[in-house]
Amino acid sequence: MRVLENGVYRDMTAKEKAEIKKSTAEIPYEQRVVCRIREKYSVDDELALLRQRVLKADEFEEYNTFVEKIKEEERNV
Repeated sequence: MRVLENGVYRDMTAKEKAEIKKSTAEIPYEQRVVCRIREKYSVDDELALLRQRVLKADEFEEYNTFVEKIKEEERNV
């Protein structure tokens, strides 16, 4: 994960990662993933993209890449 510090992005230290893991340990993985998805996509947006994934292939690919990135990040917290 990366953090913004003094206007510059940097990789988190092992200590920072451990602190985040400790503070988020009570929140299940699935809940963390959904919460982060909702920051960008509503339930209605997701359903529309899933329903129209063939017609809106580019938008679906962007959504799917976004979700997979979040899942990977949350697995590594």
